[in-house]
Amino acid sequence: MRKKDDMSIISLLARSKKRVKVLKSLEKEDKIPSKISKEINDNSNHVSKYLSALKDAELVECLNEDDKRYRFYSITDKGKYYLDRIEKDYKD
Repeated sequence: MRKKDDMSIISLLARSKKRVKVLKSLEKEDKIPSKISKEINDNSNHVSKYLSALKDAELVECLNEDDKRYRFYSITDKGKYYLDRIEKDYKD
């Protein structure tokens, strides 16, 4: 992976603790946005935006893209890698 791409993903996560919380939530099990929302104490609209950004960065994937109302999300191996990096190297 190019260093520029690597730092772009680190920056995406470092700018938002909520994105990191979404990844941590998915590390335990695959979930729907409303369950993530309750777990991280944020509204569903925000969680959907976090998931969209994480999906664009290939850190999460939707397991049932065709289902419009009950989509399950899963953390990818790439997401696990960057979650581990952000927790080790970029703690406040």
